[in-house]
Amino acid sequence: MLRLRPFSPNDIPAVAGVVRESLRENYSATIYLDIHKWWRDGFIVAENEGRIVGFVAGVNNAPYNTRILMLAVLELHRKRGIGSALMDAFLQQCALRGMRTVELEVRVSNETAIGFYKRYGFQIAGTLPRFYTDGEDGYKMMRHL
Repeated sequence: MLRLRPFSPNDIPAVAGVVRESLRENYSATIYLDIHKWWRDGFIVAENEGRIVGFVAGVNNAPYNTRILMLAVLELHRKRGIGSALMDAFLQQCALRGMRTVELEVRVSNETAIGFYKRYGFQIAGTLPRFYTDGEDGYKMMRHL
């Protein structure tokens, strides 16, 4: 059974594992603590049977603007509505905060994620050359609330 809850610092190993598998990135543990400090309500984890299987993390980066820093679900748990549940919960937090726009970045090769974001009303706003640590380009995507 799926349960969404706020991130806690004890979740760092599990969240870092999701990031390594799903986003192909390897960040220092301090980045998760910083994100948590910046906007606690914008860092939500999804648990299935007590195990973290996905999360969304965002920050308010300007007045009335939010940026999704990461949204990821373990591959074995995809296509079960977990990403949608996380996005819905995140957008609800944005609405409660009075945000007007949400932005994010996504790998240009990640057609599944791009399609997911488009279903939520995000549009490609530009290309970010060599945005990712492995040199891949990214798209900046935005939506209005």
